[in-house]
Amino acid sequence: MARVSAGSRAAAPRRLPRGRHALAPEEVLRDQRERLIAAVPGVVAEKGYEAMSVADIVRAAAVSRNAFYENFADKRECFAAAHEAGHERFFEILTGPCEGGGTIEERVGGSLTVGLAALAGEPALARTLFVEAPAAGEEAALRYHEWLGRYGKLLRAAAAELSPDAIPPAELEPVIVGGIAARIGGEILRRRTGRLPELLAPMVDYVLAFYAPAGTVSSASSSASAAKPGAARSQRRTAA
Repeated sequence: MARVSAGSRAAAPRRLPRGRHALAPEEVLRDQRERLIAAVPGVVAEKGYEAMSVADIVRAAAVSRNAFYENFADKRECFAAAHEAGHERFFEILTGPCEGGGTIEERVGGSLTVGLAALAGEPALARTLFVEAPAAGEEAALRYHEWLGRYGKLLRAAAAELSPDAIPPAELEPVIVGGIAARIGGEILRRRTGRLPELLAPMVDYVLAFYAPAGTVSSASSSASAAKPGAARSQRRTAA
């Protein structure tokens, strides 16, 4: 299976100064842990989770093998920490627009705009979160689906102005997000990560279809919809 190119790997991690330095032991350990976590996406995107080894992570992070085992029991634990850190950061990116002002169209469109751009700009992280994690063992797959549930809850914030009877059941939230995640994963596997922002309009229409009355969501194919996802759907507010 094709992996990400060398040009999309993370920059080489900084090294601690040689010899004596002013950092306390706990600061050194924390710095090494952060570098190991930061190294994982580049390594797993290049080699795949199964083929990735502790030696690969250590080499990419520029730390010693002893430092690795002072922080993590094995590669599974290190990958889990990187997976968690990646989703925490991605969740923060999506949250601002979802909890901002405007209509549901504007909130969903704003959140997907920054989210798709972030993934396109970090292909190694995108692959780690949406391709490798679901296939990295039962524990990682379970945590991945728990994250889909958390992303689904953002839809409630985005739909704050709607009446309760216009909002789909909570059980549907991870289903909606799961559809988006599946499309993202498919694009990554087709080596089209950099083109993820082009999916903005159809993804916004997909989400709004769960909130709009039948037949009121416009086609995402128009240029106006691609430029401003909420513009071509203004009739939703009239029909609602």
